[in-house]
Amino acid sequence: MQKARHFVRKYPLSLLCIALIWVLSLTPFFPETPFDHVKFIDKWTHFVMYGGTCSVIWWEYLRNHQRLDGEKLFFYAWLGPVLMSGLLELMQEYCTTTRNGDWLDLAANTLGVTLGSVIGLLLHHFRFRTISLFAFSCIVSIGTLLLYNIPFFNYVASNTNESFGGRIFLLASLVAIMLVLNFMMTYLVMFLTRMVGRILLAILAIINATAVYFILTYSVMIDQTTVENVFNTRYSEASGFFSWALWLFILACGVLPALYCLLQPVVYGKAKKLGICCGASLLIVLVIAAANISQTLWISQHDTELGGLLQPWSYVVNTVRMVSSQHDEQAEEIRLPDGHITDNEKTAVVLVIGESARKANFQLYGYGRDTNPLLAKRKDLKVYEATSCATYTTAGSKAILEPKNTDDLYEVLPNYAFRTGVDVSWRTSNWGEPPIHIDEYLTNEQLGTLYPDENIYHDGILIKGLRERIESSKKNKVLIVLHTSTSHGPKYADKYPKEFEVYKPVAKNVEEGEKHVDRLVNAYDNTILYTDFLLDSLINTRRSLEDWHSAMIFISDHGESLGENKMFMHGLPMKMAPKVQYEIPFLVWTSEHFRRYKRSSAKQEAPSGQLPAVLEQHYIFHSILNLLSIQSPAYNKDYDIFELEAE
Repeated sequence: MQKARHFVRKYPLSLLCIALIWVLSLTPFFPETPFDHVKFIDKWTHFVMYGGTCSVIWWEYLRNHQRLDGEKLFFYAWLGPVLMSGLLELMQEYCTTTRNGDWLDLAANTLGVTLGSVIGLLLHHFRFRTISLFAFSCIVSIGTLLLYNIPFFNYVASNTNESFGGRIFLLASLVAIMLVLNFMMTYLVMFLTRMVGRILLAILAIINATAVYFILTYSVMIDQTTVENVFNTRYSEASGFFSWALWLFILACGVLPALYCLLQPVVYGKAKKLGICCGASLLIVLVIAAANISQTLWISQHDTELGGLLQPWSYVVNTVRMVSSQHDEQAEEIRLPDGHITDNEKTAVVLVIGESARKANFQLYGYGRDTNPLLAKRKDLKVYEATSCATYTTAGSKAILEPKNTDDLYEVLPNYAFRTGVDVSWRTSNWGEPPIHIDEYLTNEQLGTLYPDENIYHDGILIKGLRERIESSKKNKVLIVLHTSTSHGPKYADKYPKEFEVYKPVAKNVEEGEKHVDRLVNAYDNTILYTDFLLDSLINTRRSLEDWHSAMIFISDHGESLGENKMFMHGLPMKMAPKVQYEIPFLVWTSEHFRRYKRSSAKQEAPSGQLPAVLEQHYIFHSILNLLSIQSPAYNKDYDIFELEAE
C-alpha cells in the first residue's frame, strides 16, 4: 500500500492521462466537436493522446530519476502503452455495442507512443540544471517583460508628455516595478503551490502569447469587453483567425516558455527566504511608486489603455471583473409594463440587424464606390445618420432591442412584442443577442433543413420564404427580426456569393489584408454590395404583400476598422474607438400611406417634434412599437422616428 501511494505521488499526471484514455475509449458515445470535418481527425486524436501520455510519463520519470533505466522505460513508457492500446481496441470491438476496434487506431497510437519516447530522450539529453527558486523567478519575470509587454512600454513612450529625461525615468520605473512584481508573484505561487504553480505559469505563457499576437496584429486592447467577446465567440468565428503566423507565434512565445516553466528543476528553499524576497519586493515597489507620485494623473487618464496592454494582468483582472459583473446581473430580465395593440390592421415589420456594417462604405452616405446600386435608386428609402452605443455585438444588439440605454437587462423588443400578442419570428446567422423568449427562433442551420438548396453560410437564407411566412400568419401584427453576419470579419470574402465579388482582388482574411489593405477593403465592399441586394429583395417582397402595411428597418450593431491607423475589425472601448467603429447605417422603408416620418433637424439639439441630426440605436424599440400600433407606458415618443397616428 505504501508503494502504491508513493507511485501515485511520483506519477500523478501519467496516471491521470492513462485514466482519461480508458474513459474516452470506452465511453458509449462521443459528442460532436468543431473539428469533426478535419480529415483523419480520429487518427490525429489517437496520435496526440498517446504521444502526450508517453511524453508525460517520460517527464515525470526524469523528474524523479537522475539516471535512465532503459529496460524499465521500454516496458513502461513504450511497450506498455502500445499493449494497452491494443487491449482497448479489442474491448471496443468485442465488449461494447457502440464502439468499434480499428487497427489504424492502433497504428496511430503506436506512432504517438514512439514520438513521445523520442521527446523523452530529447528531454533527457537537454535536461536543465537545477537552479534556485530565486533565479527561476528572475528568469520568468524578465521573460514576461521582454516577450509580452513591449506594446505596453511602446504605448507609454508614445503618449507621455514628459521631457526626454522624464520619459526615461518613467519607463525605467515601470520596468523596475513590473520586474519586481512579476518576480514576487512567481516566487509566491511556485513556493506555495509547486506543481500547480508550474502548470499555471505554463498556461499563462500560452495565453500571454495569444494576447500579444492579437494586440500586435489587430491593435486590440484586452479590457473587460474584449474578454466578454472571447467568451461569447463561436468556434465558427474564432476559426477565422487561425493562421500559420498565429500558431508559430504561440509556439515560439508561448509553448517554449511554457515547457521551460514545466521542466526546469527548482530548489524551493525555506519559508524565511520567501518572506525576505516578498517583503523586499513590496518595499522596492512602494519606493519607486512614491518617486513617481506626480505621474498619478497621467496614469489615471490612460488606465484603460495601460491595463489592456499589461500581461498577464490585463486578461486576469478583466476576467475576474467579467465574472463579478455577470454575477451581479439580475437572473431575469426586468419586465416592462403591459401594453396592448390598438387596431386590427395587418402590419408586417422586418428589422434587419446588420453585423459590422459601417456607414463610411455605404454609397448612400457618399462613399465613392457603387456599393448600394439598388437602394440608391429608391426614392422611398429614408437614410439617417446614426451611431452605435458600443463597438461589439452583444452590447450593440442589446441597445437596438432595449427601450433605453442602461446596464440593466430590460425586456427586449421581440419578447415584449410577443407577450403583447404580436407574431414574432427571429432568424439568425449570428449570435450575441440578449435572451430571446419567443416561439419561433430559427438559426441558419435550421433554415437550411427547410431550404436545402440555399447556402447556409450566406445571409440570403434568412430571407427565404419570408412572404409565405407572413401571409400564413394567424395574427394581424407580424415582426420578423433578421440577425445577419454579412460583414463580419476576419474572412469577409466568405460572407457573400461569388457573383457579388465585384471588387477584386480580395484579401482572404484580415491578416492578408494587413499587407494589402486595398484588397481587404475590396472584400468588405463586396459584403456591402451583398447587403444592398438583400435589403432591396426584402423591400420588393414587402411591396408585393397585398392588404398589408409593411416596413423594413436596417441598422448595424457597430462599425468596423479596415486598416485606418493600423486598426482592424472592432471592439475597442468607445472612448478610444475611431468613428468608423461606431458610425453606422440606419435605413428605413415603409409601404405607401403607412406612417409619416418626423422632420430631421440639422442640429443635435432638435426642436420639439423633430429628430436630432444623428440618431442612436434606441430609436428602434419605440419606432417599431408605433409601427405595430402597440400602446404602452414603455413607449417614448421622443425616440420614435414616426409621427403618431393621433398627431
